[in-house]
Amino acid sequence: MLQRVLLVFLLLLTACSREPAPPKEAMKLLPWGSVDLNVTKEDSTFDLKNSMGSSLIYKLEHSKDKMVDYNILAISGGGSHGAYGVGLIDGWYHKGDMPKFDVVTGISTGSIISTFVFLGDDQIDHISKLYTDIDTSDIYHYNFFKLFGGSSVTSTRPLKRMLKEYITPEILAAVAKEYKKGRRLYIGTLNIDTGHLVVWDMGAIAASGRFDSLELYRDIVYASCAMPGVFDPEYFEIVYKDQKYYQLHVDGSMYAHVFMIGLLENWNDLLAYKTDKHFDVNLYVVANRKYRYKRQLKPLKDDTAVSILIAVATNAVDLLFDRSLFRLYTACRLKGYDFNYVGIADDENLTTLAHEFEQAEMKRLFDDAYKKGLEGISWQREINDDEVVRHY
Repeated sequence: MLQRVLLVFLLLLTACSREPAPPKEAMKLLPWGSVDLNVTKEDSTFDLKNSMGSSLIYKLEHSKDKMVDYNILAISGGGSHGAYGVGLIDGWYHKGDMPKFDVVTGISTGSIISTFVFLGDDQIDHISKLYTDIDTSDIYHYNFFKLFGGSSVTSTRPLKRMLKEYITPEILAAVAKEYKKGRRLYIGTLNIDTGHLVVWDMGAIAASGRFDSLELYRDIVYASCAMPGVFDPEYFEIVYKDQKYYQLHVDGSMYAHVFMIGLLENWNDLLAYKTDKHFDVNLYVVANRKYRYKRQLKPLKDDTAVSILIAVATNAVDLLFDRSLFRLYTACRLKGYDFNYVGIADDENLTTLAHEFEQAEMKRLFDDAYKKGLEGISWQREINDDEVVRHY
């Protein structure tokens, strides 16, 4: 009897084997639909020069002004605290002075929000309803049997059903339409095989006409939210020497809690586009978390392994967010772009963790943020070097 139990146990431990991993020489290959950030490569639909560059040229050619506004919105991760960012954006939208963004980026919970903010108008109300109506059971449920050979401790079937309900063929067509107007939507995932951020051109995918574009779109959004160990990773196919291999992708906020691409490029030289027009670039960062949690940390209540691991993980995420934000600020300062940041206020009382989707708490966060958006957002426009030095 004992031998049978041990045999079952061993089978469970080895039951979860991954899809074929890329060989070493194919590790740097990118899956179809992701942006090659190397601007020295030949043009393709998905290289940075073509993806971002075509957006910039479209904007120049369709503007009568000498100074052309180019507005970018970057939405951070934050799990259930995404209700705050959604409320803020919804209030901002109804205030009537929110620009129509030329580029929207989203990562983790921001990847869900980004599609609907990118489309704007009634879709903002649509995503607001989502973030005030759901609870944890609409996202995942624990499945501790998966501890034995599984890649996570939960089942995320509810989340995948929700993405199927909200990201419809009509939504895909609407994203494709905006892409053809020169607007760009980017979502980030982390390739856990290489440790690199992968940026996906969601508009190009939507406009591709490929039979699997809708499924791929949903899979990318899911992957960007897939907290390692909590949610299962997502597989993405690459082809090398006529063989199919699969990369493992997880929550993009494990690499950058908020992102934008192309900020440091010299676009005039890169595009060789002669014009007397100039861009007035405005970057808006909406963070679904507080800035510099480190000021508010309290001593641990005990010295258990769980408490220590949670504290270490919290500190690591705090530093990651700070560095992600400072990277964007530094890029804007170097290029002379306008930087605008807003996040959850220091005095906001967060009673749940990011992975806890409690409807009442999310509704409260949404309502608080909506009021602030409607009254007029107080943007932070600078991050002092002294503050950064003190922090690190």
